[in-house]
Amino acid sequence: MTTLYQAIIENVSKQVRYVLLFALLLTLSVTAEAQSNLSFYGQLDAGLRYRSNQNIEGDSLTTIGQGTMGSSRWGITGNENLGDGLASSFKLESGFNPTTGTLGQGGTLFGRQAWIGLSSEYGSLTIGRQNNPLYNSEVAVEPFGAYNVDQPSFIYDNYGGGDNRWSNSVNYAKRVGDFTGVLMLGFGQQAGNAKADRNFGASLAYAAGAFTANTAYQQLRDSDGVIDERIWNIGGTVNLRPVKLFLGYLNHRSGLNDQTNAVIDTGFIYSMTPNVDWVAAYYHDQQRNLSGVRNTVSLMSAYKFSKFTSVYIQADYSKIDQGYLSNMYDTHEFPRTYDAQGNVLAYISNVTGVTIGLRHAF
Repeated sequence: MTTLYQAIIENVSKQVRYVLLFALLLTLSVTAEAQSNLSFYGQLDAGLRYRSNQNIEGDSLTTIGQGTMGSSRWGITGNENLGDGLASSFKLESGFNPTTGTLGQGGTLFGRQAWIGLSSEYGSLTIGRQNNPLYNSEVAVEPFGAYNVDQPSFIYDNYGGGDNRWSNSVNYAKRVGDFTGVLMLGFGQQAGNAKADRNFGASLAYAAGAFTANTAYQQLRDSDGVIDERIWNIGGTVNLRPVKLFLGYLNHRSGLNDQTNAVIDTGFIYSMTPNVDWVAAYYHDQQRNLSGVRNTVSLMSAYKFSKFTSVYIQADYSKIDQGYLSNMYDTHEFPRTYDAQGNVLAYISNVTGVTIGLRHAF
C-alpha cells in the first residue's frame, strides 16, 4: 500500500510540474508579445546518424538523435532600460534531446545558460552559468563552430575543460572601437580553499569590415587548487562573399602529465545561393611529448526551405595513429583492446560518419 501511495504521489507531482512549466511558458509567450524587451526562442534539430567502426570488430551503428546544424534548445531573454545608459538583462536557456524529450546538460533545466546582468557605457557584467571566453573565441574562428557536428566537435569536447559553460561565474565585457575584451572568473565555492575548482578566462576580439580576429586564454584548477589545464587559441575569418574563410589554432597543455595538443583548423562556408550553404573543414591535432596525430575532415550541405526550416546532409572522416590512443582527454575514443600489461593489441584507426537531418527554429 505504501509503495502504491508513493507511486501515485510521485506521478501526481510530476504532472503538476509539467502543468506549471507549460503554464509558465504560455504566460511568457503572451507577455513577450506585449513587451518588446522579452523574447521566447528555440530550435529543434534531429537527424539520422551513421557511424562506421563502432567496436573492435568494425561494426557500424545507425542512430536517431540530436542533429548537426545546432543543439536543440529553447530559451527566454529579456532586458530593461533603467535610464542614464544603464540596462539590466537576463537569459535562461535549456537544452534537450528532440527524439526522447529528455533534458540535456546532465538533466539541468537551464543547463545551457542562466545568467543576469547589468550593462552601461563602462561595459557589461553578468553573473550565473554562461559560455566561457575560450568557447566563444573558438566558435568564431572554426568553420563548424556554429553547428553541432559529431567528429569536428572533438576540439571542444577534448580541450574545452570538460564544459564550455561555467556555473557560478562572473563575466565582464567591454567594447572599445573595433575591439572587445572579456574577463571571466568561475568560482569553485569551497570553504578553506578559494583556488579549488576555480577557473579563469580572458579573450580579445577584433571585427572590422570583412575581417575578424579572436584570441583567448583559460586555466582550470582541480579540487586541490592546482592548475591542471591551460588552453589558448588564436584565429580569424575573412568574408569574401559569398565565401567566408576560417583559420584557427588551439593549444592545450595538461598539468597532469607532459601531454600537449596543438590543433590547426581551417575551412570555409560557401553561400552558393540564398537557400543553399556548403561548409567544409579540416582539423589536424598534433599531440606532443606523448606523440600522436588525429586528422578530421567534414563537409555539409544545407538547404533552407525558409528562414526557419532547413534540411541538410553532413559527412565526416577521422583517422588517428596508435600514439593518439594515449590522449587522456579524448572523449571521442576509438575502439581498442589491451593485453594484461595494458599494451594495445589492436585498435580502430578511422571512423566515417554521415548525418541526414531537419532543423526548425522559432
